[in-house]
Amino acid sequence: MSTSAIVLIVMGVALLGWVVACAVHFLRSGRALLCASGLTAHLTCESCGSTFDLPAGELADMWFSKSASVTRTRREGAAMVDEPTYRSFAKKVTCPQCGERVWAQVQNVNEINASLRGAYLASGLKHIGLMLAGGFLILLAAQLVLTVLRALGLQ
Repeated sequence: MSTSAIVLIVMGVALLGWVVACAVHFLRSGRALLCASGLTAHLTCESCGSTFDLPAGELADMWFSKSASVTRTRREGAAMVDEPTYRSFAKKVTCPQCGERVWAQVQNVNEINASLRGAYLASGLKHIGLMLAGGFLILLAAQLVLTVLRALGLQ
């Protein structure tokens, strides 16, 4: 296998790794935004029907959720914006009344989403910028290596 093929394979793996790392960091920063928001989620237990409040940041700790949503596209200036509206959104939590780990409906999920939308968009744009900048640096490094290999006649 030629050295240029090896450099291109390494570049492809590095680019893929960079995209995955940026995506994971974006998801983690979204969870951190939710935890730092100070919002309160109003929940209703599906088992006993009791209503209780939790800090919205605790919803980020639980991975599983079940939801039913409708996505509507609206025009905002020159952009088309897809916006989900949840009919139901449930997380598995420990109910303070019945003491069991059950599904609880989050009553104010649309309000939580609306209040954090601007911060999520800013974070997303920041991560897209980081992804592009890192990708260009990886491409530049691969091009420099290929140029050096060509100059040395090792290609």
